[in-house]
Amino acid sequence: MGHLEEVGETYFEHMRHAFNLGSVLLLSSMGQFLHSIFPNVKPPCGSDVDSLIKFLESKKAGNRK
Repeated sequence: MGHLEEVGETYFEHMRHAFNLGSVLLLSSMGQFLHSIFPNVKPPCGSDVDSLIKFLESKKAGNRK
């Protein structure tokens, strides 16, 4: 059984979810990196650890549909 069958998604559904997740994590990490250099620049809302954990939990395969 392949990964797509395990999560119950088509190729394009899985691509959309993975791209969305990757985009949020990339933007959050860039915001945190910027904040580390310039402490007065607040990181984007929702990029704190607790918010990211909740976001990741909501994106698990069983919770997506």
